[in-house]
Amino acid sequence: MTGTYLLTGSYSTAAEEGIKLWKFDGSTGSIDPLAATKGIERPSFLAVHPNGKNFIATSEVGDGELVSYKLDTGSSSISEINRQKSNGDHPAHVCIDETGKWAIAVNYSGGNVNLYPLHTDGSLGELADSVKHEGTGPNKERQDAAHPHSVFQLPGKPLFFVSDLGTDEIYTYELDDKKGKLNLKFVTEAHPGMGPRHLAFHPSENFVYSLGELNSTLAVYTLNAEGELDLTQTVSLLPESYKGENTSAEVCVSSDGRYLYASNRGHDSITAFTIQENGQLETIGFASSGGKGPRHFTVVPETPWMVAANEESDLLTILKISDKGLPCLQGEPVPTTAPVCVKVIAAEWK
Repeated sequence: MTGTYLLTGSYSTAAEEGIKLWKFDGSTGSIDPLAATKGIERPSFLAVHPNGKNFIATSEVGDGELVSYKLDTGSSSISEINRQKSNGDHPAHVCIDETGKWAIAVNYSGGNVNLYPLHTDGSLGELADSVKHEGTGPNKERQDAAHPHSVFQLPGKPLFFVSDLGTDEIYTYELDDKKGKLNLKFVTEAHPGMGPRHLAFHPSENFVYSLGELNSTLAVYTLNAEGELDLTQTVSLLPESYKGENTSAEVCVSSDGRYLYASNRGHDSITAFTIQENGQLETIGFASSGGKGPRHFTVVPETPWMVAANEESDLLTILKISDKGLPCLQGEPVPTTAPVCVKVIAAEWK
């Protein structure tokens, strides 16, 4: 099999097909189901191995699990390899490093960051290291404790950025590959009450974009060679006229580095920005996500297509990005139970 595929995770029950594999048609933007698997509770976030054949899912429940899978190249089936306890409640995010040797996961309610070895057969090894976060924020309902929400690797370096929604901080860790340890390098303080959730890197410049779930803003940083962040701009993700409730969710930079996109739950939109030469943002406009609660989305690399996971309306929607960078709904939405994650696999399976 060759081509482009999508993997989706969801807030489904273990009795439902919570993880699905889809074929993506780059000429039309359409997606067609290929395979699915049951047996995992709330498989919310997925991390694809660099080999394009293995992936890890977080089972986002109390006393959660990380589950590794293999995509069968002959039958397009999904098969489970093994599981490991997440070492805390509600694992919300997982990252596989560029070498394919390590998985790093964060527990939202557990308040910690955890490192696991990945074996050559795709299986997860036992916990190698764990780092606990401490602290609170001004939002008493959402920031009562540390809540690490995501972990992303800086491309080309063993540096991992953990956004903590509870403490309003971004932690920079360096992975010691020899010892299997996470070493804290920097802690960047975000605006109080921002609730850092996810972040994105510019593909060719030293710009980092941090999305605030709680105040619906985006912070723009420059990144030095050591991995330290310097704030240069903060922009709103909502139109000035909007006065309703909103929590922002996902942020993504286009593969050519020209545009940035972020999703809003409440306003139910995708905000589009142009990225200037200095990394700062200029708002293009706001596009409907085509459903309710766009928790996650992806821009398919080297194409004008975007796929959004609208959790609250049980829909995947397809948007086409115009020459000016604004997404627009195309075609018919695809029903699927509570989708919350969409990942691209550019596979060449032999």
